[in-house]
Parts: sequence; C-alpha cells; structure tokens
Amino acid sequence: MKSIIRKFDDIFLNKSLQKHRQKSRLAEDLHRLEAGLDYRFTVHHKRGGNLVRELCDRYGSDKGGVRDSGNPYPWPPHTYADLYSRLFSHCRLKVRKVFECGLGTNNPDLASSMGILGKPGASLRVWRDYFPNAMVYGADIDREILFEEERIRTHYIDQLDPRAIAAFWKSVGEKDFDFMVDDGLHTFEAGTCLFQHSIDMLAADGIYVIEDVSVSDLVRYMRFFDPSSYNVDYVTMYRPNTALSDNNLILVRRS
Repeated sequence: MKSIIRKFDDIFLNKSLQKHRQKSRLAEDLHRLEAGLDYRFTVHHKRGGNLVRELCDRYGSDKGGVRDSGNPYPWPPHTYADLYSRLFSHCRLKVRKVFECGLGTNNPDLASSMGILGKPGASLRVWRDYFPNAMVYGADIDREILFEEERIRTHYIDQLDPRAIAAFWKSVGEKDFDFMVDDGLHTFEAGTCLFQHSIDMLAADGIYVIEDVSVSDLVRYMRFFDPSSYNVDYVTMYRPNTALSDNNLILVRRS
C-alpha cells in the first residue's frame, strides 16, 4: 500500500506528500531541540562580500560562495563562510594551527563524496589562504586524494576507528589547534568518535566545529553534550528558497 501511495505521489502530486512529511519531521526535530535548551538568539543578515566566500568559489569548496551556481558540486552552497568570517575576521592573522577532517573525495563509491567533479582539498586551500600564518592539517579515509602543498599536510584517517584517529595525531605530532573542523562522514557516530579522540588537541581558546549536521542529529548531539562542561552552540543557518536540511553547525569551546 505504501508503495502505491508513493507512486501516486510521485506521478500526480509532484511528491507533495513526501515534502509535507519531511517538513513535519523537521518541525518536530526543531521542537525537540528547542525544548532541551535554555536559551537561543536569532541573527538576520544580508550577505555581503567576504574573503572566505571568495576563496570557496576560487577553490571549489561548498562551505559558501559568492555565486549560487556553476560550482563543482550538485547542491546549493552552504552558508558557513558567513559565520566563519564573523568568527575569525578580527583574528585570522593570529591563527597558527588548523585541522579539518574530510578533504572532499570525488570518488562516488565513498560516503560523503563531493561527486566526480568535486575538488579534493578545496577547503584546506581556503584555510591556507584565509589564515596566512597557519599550518593546515587535513585527514581523509580516501588515500588517493592525500596531498602536500605549501603549509598543507594531509594524512589518512578513519574517523570511526579510535586507533586510526590516535595514529593520525601521532603522525601529526602537534596539539593546541586554534580551529578544528569535522567535515567528514556527517553521521552522529562518526562525529562523536572523532570528537572524543581529538578534542584534547584543541587550544584553550580554540573552536571545534562539526559541520553538515541534520536537525535530528542536532538533538542527539544535544543529549551527548548535555552532561559535559563544554560550551556548545547549535547553529541552524537558513537560506532563502532552500530547505534547512543539513545546513547546521555545532560550535564547541572549552569552558
């Protein structure tokens, strides 16, 4: 019966039933998130030019962009660049160490692929240019896209394997990172595993970011972080004429 309804919805209703269900689930998840938190604030802004967005377009990162089309990935760009510019524009010359998990594989057979036209290492190059005094370290499970450039070093990692994460940090040989980004598998299990085995590498005044979090996973992360002493912000970023989907971030700071 469900398959018949779905076919009818696809053919005659332009998937309106499915879209309605998705909106209902999203509203329920947002209600759960808000019910479990004490405070919130809303920021409305009009996009202006900023260097992070320009660099995203230059290198092919989906973290943001000046243009909304003509990108090497088949979805609308995220708007993280707007937030990152606000977080770091006043201190970007002071940032010395940056880490990002997830180089953006273009192998369509791997999870979280950017598609065959994707540009592996795009966001690492964004950070290299935006933080001119920083060393940038990247990690990915796809060994075929590992590379080395000026102020960029990349290593293998499996963010679901604590031993692989430990081996990665041993090979890097650095700690006290100013900025750490999880742009890897985008699952709750992978995100919590990487966090638990990497957060000790964050500098006392650093920021740890988990990108591309679904609203349902925001609720799971809220329960995960609730007993901890970290300062955690759950950020939902709305775009005009685009579903909220996974355009959400978690920002973690030490107490």
